[in-house]
Amino acid sequence: MEDARQLIELTKALTNRRKRRMRAELREAFGEAMSVPRRHRDELDCVESDQAFVVLKPEGSMTRERFEADALRPLLRQGVVAIAAAVETYVADRACGMVGPALRGLQLPKRLREMAITLGDVKDVEAAYERRNWGYRAIVETTLRKQASAAPNQVGIVFSTVGVDELWKRVDAQRKVKKGTSHGELSALAERRNLIAHSADWSGRGRASLSSAEVDTFFDTSYEIVEAIERVVEG
Repeated sequence: MEDARQLIELTKALTNRRKRRMRAELREAFGEAMSVPRRHRDELDCVESDQAFVVLKPEGSMTRERFEADALRPLLRQGVVAIAAAVETYVADRACGMVGPALRGLQLPKRLREMAITLGDVKDVEAAYERRNWGYRAIVETTLRKQASAAPNQVGIVFSTVGVDELWKRVDAQRKVKKGTSHGELSALAERRNLIAHSADWSGRGRASLSSAEVDTFFDTSYEIVEAIERVVEG
């Protein structure tokens, strides 16, 4: 999530709001300070936001157009991917940490009891483990990591396997939002991540628009949802 936050903040800081190029007196002042040869000082330019003032040096590949909102959108797209990856990692790690207690319970969760394993898996466990439960635990953890995703249906399946049922109903209750809200919000994140990862964010005849405000929303809601899942799991 910190990677995502860095990408969002960097995009905001670099988005140019300056309409005009650098003034002549500024070019001279910065040129002198940076030891730019006098003959090249007229080529100096800058971009500016509420948080940053960036000087564009002569003969560089960075132009003012590179700091427009559309040009910086790849950073936001990677921010969306990072948020989804963080959710997926949390889901996998948290569920895998619950496999041991689920296996030791008096009654296995229904989805765990019905998990398919091969005869080869069984023979491998018998050959490699004195304590067979450790071997079965490794198989379940591998399966859960393959199933883990930011997609809410998959999140529900993973946690149901280790005994957490009606996850989204309980998450909505924790967040005090309408039924289906958390599922819908996480679904929007997963769908946008898939569009970016699998279709280069193309929608219709062009690439989909994306603003820092939208990515902020993905970040905030995902964080809230993960915190709510944690409360459900701990409870």
